[in-house]
Amino acid sequence: MVHRDPGLRDRPQRPRPGRNGAADKGGVAAATARGIVWLRFLIVPAWIALAILATTSLPSLFEADSGELGNLLPPSSEALRLERESVEAFGLPLLTHTLVVAEAPGGLSPRNQAAVARYIAGVDSRRQATLRVVPLVGADGFAPHGPETTIAAFAYTNPDLDAASREAVVEAFADRLARVGGLADADITGTVPASEEQTSLTEEWLPWLELATVVLVVAILALYFRAVGVPLLGLATVGIAYLVANRLLGWLGVNAGISFPQEVNPVIVALLFGTLTDYVVFFVSGYRHRLAAGEDPLAAVTAVTAELLPVVLTASLMIAGATMTLVVSGVRFLSAFGPGNAIAVLVGAAVAITFVPAAIGIFGRALLRPGKPATEIAPAADEGTRGRIVGTAAAHPVFVATLCVLLLAAAASGVRKLELGNPVIRGLPPSDPVRRGYEAAADGFGPGVVGPTALVLEQDEIGARRAALAKLQVQLSEQDGVAVVLGPAQQPLARRYAAFVAPNGDAARFLIVTDADPNGHAAIETLSQLELRLPELLRTSGLGTATGGFAGDTAIASELKEQTSEAFLRIAPLAVAVLLLLLWILLRDRAAPFYLVGASALVVLAALGLTTYIFGDLLGYGELVFFVPIAASILLLALGSDYNVFLVSRIWQESEQRELRPAIRTAGSRAGRAITVAGLTLAASFAVVAVIPVLAFRELAFAMAVGLLLDTMVARTLLIPALISLFDGGAEPRGETQREPEPSPS
Repeated sequence: MVHRDPGLRDRPQRPRPGRNGAADKGGVAAATARGIVWLRFLIVPAWIALAILATTSLPSLFEADSGELGNLLPPSSEALRLERESVEAFGLPLLTHTLVVAEAPGGLSPRNQAAVARYIAGVDSRRQATLRVVPLVGADGFAPHGPETTIAAFAYTNPDLDAASREAVVEAFADRLARVGGLADADITGTVPASEEQTSLTEEWLPWLELATVVLVVAILALYFRAVGVPLLGLATVGIAYLVANRLLGWLGVNAGISFPQEVNPVIVALLFGTLTDYVVFFVSGYRHRLAAGEDPLAAVTAVTAELLPVVLTASLMIAGATMTLVVSGVRFLSAFGPGNAIAVLVGAAVAITFVPAAIGIFGRALLRPGKPATEIAPAADEGTRGRIVGTAAAHPVFVATLCVLLLAAAASGVRKLELGNPVIRGLPPSDPVRRGYEAAADGFGPGVVGPTALVLEQDEIGARRAALAKLQVQLSEQDGVAVVLGPAQQPLARRYAAFVAPNGDAARFLIVTDADPNGHAAIETLSQLELRLPELLRTSGLGTATGGFAGDTAIASELKEQTSEAFLRIAPLAVAVLLLLLWILLRDRAAPFYLVGASALVVLAALGLTTYIFGDLLGYGELVFFVPIAASILLLALGSDYNVFLVSRIWQESEQRELRPAIRTAGSRAGRAITVAGLTLAASFAVVAVIPVLAFRELAFAMAVGLLLDTMVARTLLIPALISLFDGGAEPRGETQREPEPSPS
């Protein structure tokens, strides 16, 4: 005996993307799908030819990265302005971002000390030399372990030289210094060498990242489909998209003057490999199910393309639109990072919605061989653990949603401890020579020596007020976080009086060495306190009318932190607005975009909180690299909304045939497997980025992988079904088309 729900026949249908929305099969999507399939024998070779042409004729993305420190900040940077004006006023630089360090644990003999001193003096006395050096071994109280154990010298290269020539000059000096001192070697450290080393490590490890990701893609697709052709299709799709995007960005970088940071390339690899593999999973899964239902192969690929084309396009636009908001950040690094990823995603979307269905149309069933048995392709809607879990979330939405929110909120509690910095040197592997030089300098002189801060003061005839300057120098040295201060009262640079007082006597400057990494949060806090106390210190020292400012690595890191924080406040609302608009266009529902984006935002906070706990507390770094939170937030927010679209679209398609809560359970069983595999694939793709031995990449890899796992296992499996049931379950469906009642077993 069969029951019929009398309320179903007369209940109007809710408009959903499968019928009245963006994916209307009788509209543009269907016509475009038919055109793609009809042109399949032209589309596939055209993309292959374009990838070959781009690879052979355009520059790569790495050729668009200048690697200059100043590219982190806008031209209006106060720290960089003071540094440039200081050189003009004093006639020589006081700051440098390069330090040569040689350590002799057993101590230097008097003979070697004398030889080192003569060599350094000879280098510095050459008027037209490409290199000038300032030794630190002779400063009283500046080397706590004594000058006989550690040699350190600031290196000033001719700014007219190109980067390669400057590097060669410093390396030659370091090699000669080690030989003169009878040491095994001398290391070059500092912010600029560390930045260059990061670029070198990224380029060196990128092929290994690509190889690991290729293995991952092949393994996932082969295991999921148990076929040979699908992994090959996935590799071809990702390879074409990556080659075209990489070379297009390289061409833009070289010809449009855009300096794409080296951090863009690994993120693009993970983003393209992950998202495009997922799109292949969706296309092939839909195609396989339609074949199992008895459809003609070409009709099946046309139908699945019409169904997925608007969803994939909207999902890609959400990622591109959200990352493109970084353009308004005001920070050069982020302003290039965002468009780089946006362009890559749009190229990937173009490949996904044309090349993939065209290739499926050409090769058809051959892609699925040997494939799964038919019984595994289309399981019953009420079977499987996944269906029961999703069904439970839909049946008890208040309890499940509350539990998920509490769990994510607990993880997000770490955000309150989040601090930003730019530990570019400490972010290198411990065995790296730049990191090794930093450790040696920190042991001998204090960590701040690799990037001292300059305080520049201006006042008429300030140079004649030696007593007041000396008093200020003492006061500065007594501040918390300050290791030592060099200035007019202490003259370590013989015959270089202009180092601290300008030739015209109207400016003076001090060299401040902090007791922490100059690019880290602790040094930034020390500088912030100095800035707050400077007016009082000037008044009590008798220099109350003087004006001044700070320059150096810490000042740059402080500006970078401040500008990144301000950028996030501008970008986050804009990114949310973009996602809400695109979700509304696709879903045509007033409530759904808000709770979908809200769920993704909660996942973002949870991921950042866990990343702070792990890297800030457990591993002891004390801060996250400045760009990691904002980059991870935008990417996770976009990707979370992206994959929610696939789930919600499938749920609402099922709701055309049955009540909402059974539809949620059915979609969770039938589509949940592919969506879960897609989420795990993307998480694994970002996790592989950790193969690059640089702290910034490992923090980003962790934040992205954890966020995507939370999104897949918590948000899409439990929270989103519960929210849909909670917000849509009690609402009266809207629309004009009636649906037939569904029989239920008695």
